[in-house]
Amino acid sequence: MTKSDSEFCNLPVDRQWIDKLLKRHPNPNSRIHNKALVVAPMVDQSDLPFRILCRQYGANLCFTPMIHSRLLLDSAAYREKFMVKVVEADRPLIAQVCGSDPEIVLKASRILEPFVDGIDINCGCPQGIARRGNYGAFLLEKEDVLLRLVRYLTPRLRVPLSVKVRLLPNIDPEDKDFDIPKASLALYSKLVDSGIHLLTIHGRTRLHKGPLIGHSDWETIRKAVDMFGSKIPIFANGSIENFSDVEECLKITNADGIMSSESLLEFPPIFFRIPQTPTRTVGRMQLCREYVELAKQYPPVKMGQGSKFKTIRTHIHRFLHADMQDDHQLRQTIVEVKNMDELEAALDSCQKSHDARGHSVAAERLSWYVRHQQSEEKEAELEDETTTKNDDEDMKDASCQVLFGVDGDGDY
Repeated sequence: MTKSDSEFCNLPVDRQWIDKLLKRHPNPNSRIHNKALVVAPMVDQSDLPFRILCRQYGANLCFTPMIHSRLLLDSAAYREKFMVKVVEADRPLIAQVCGSDPEIVLKASRILEPFVDGIDINCGCPQGIARRGNYGAFLLEKEDVLLRLVRYLTPRLRVPLSVKVRLLPNIDPEDKDFDIPKASLALYSKLVDSGIHLLTIHGRTRLHKGPLIGHSDWETIRKAVDMFGSKIPIFANGSIENFSDVEECLKITNADGIMSSESLLEFPPIFFRIPQTPTRTVGRMQLCREYVELAKQYPPVKMGQGSKFKTIRTHIHRFLHADMQDDHQLRQTIVEVKNMDELEAALDSCQKSHDARGHSVAAERLSWYVRHQQSEEKEAELEDETTTKNDDEDMKDASCQVLFGVDGDGDY
C-alpha cells in the first residue's frame, strides 16, 4: 500500500454532518425534518427511479444499491449501470460499496465520491454470495479484516465514511455464554474509534431472515446510541412497517434517523407528510404508474443501478403483491412482461379489475412485507415461488448474478 502524503485527506468527524446535510437538501414532503428518513441500500431495488419516488413521498436521504468495488473498476458494462448519475432530485445520497481489499475499495470509492455525499461499507448482506465474496455481514465476523479496511479508508476519503452493520451472530451452538449485544457493541466501539462518520445498525443477525426474521433489537441500538451517539450519528434499521413504528423506534432508540427497506418497497409513502394510517390516500396503482414514469425518465440500467427490465418488474410485483395473491393471471402476466407497453397494458387490466369490484384505496394494507408474519400469506408465497420466476429467492440469486456478472470464480 502506498503511503504518500498526497493520498491522505483526514476528513474530521463532524457529529452534526447528517443534520447539516438534511438542512442543505430539505424535503418538504417529509413527515418530520429533524431526523433522517432513509431508503436502505437494496440490491437491484434502491435504483434511481425508486429513490426519487420515495423522496416524493418523504424520504430525505437515500443509499444506492450495493456497488461491487472490483466490478466497478474492471467492467465497463458494470460502470455504465452503477455510476451515479447526478440528479438534483436525488440528493442527499450515500453510495454503498462492498469488498474487503482496502486498495480496491478505495479506488472504487474515489470514482464515486465526487457524485455523492458519503460512502458506506456493506456489512449487512446475509446472502451466501457475500460469504464467498468476503463482504457483507460476514465481514463482521472477521474483525481484523474489517478494521483494516476502515482504518485504511477513513484518512483517505474526501467524503464521510459510513458502515452499515448487523448484530453479531452466535455461530457456535455450544457457546451458551455468547452475548450478542455485548459482542456487537464491542465491535461497534472499535469501528467508532477507527474514525467512521456514521453507523447504521440493523438490529438482527445475519441468521434472522425469512420466517425466522423476528423483531429488530431496538434496545441494543439504544445502547449503541447511549455509548457512541455523542461522537457520531447513528441510524436504526429494522421492523419499520409504518410511521407509528418510526415514532416508536425513535422514542426507544433516540437514533438520528430511521432506515427502512422492505416496507418501503411495497409502500414508499411511509415517510410522507400526509399520514397514510389508518387510511391511505395513496394507492398501489398510483405508485405503479408513478414509478413507471420515473423509470422511463431514468432507466435503471443506465446509471440507475438496476438490472434492465427485471428491476422495474420486481418493483411492480412488490406494489401489487396483494392483488397477485388472488389474481394468478395478473401475477403470471407481470412475471412475463418484456417491455413498458406490455407492463402498462397489464396495469390497465389491473385498474379495470379494481374499478369493477369497487376497490378502496383507503382500505389497502401491506401484503408482501408481512408475508413471513402470517401462515396463510407464507403458503401463498411458497406457491408463488414455485410457479413464477420473479420472487424472493430468485431475486436474491439471479439479481446478484446479473448485477455482479458471475464469472465462476466465486469472487463477487
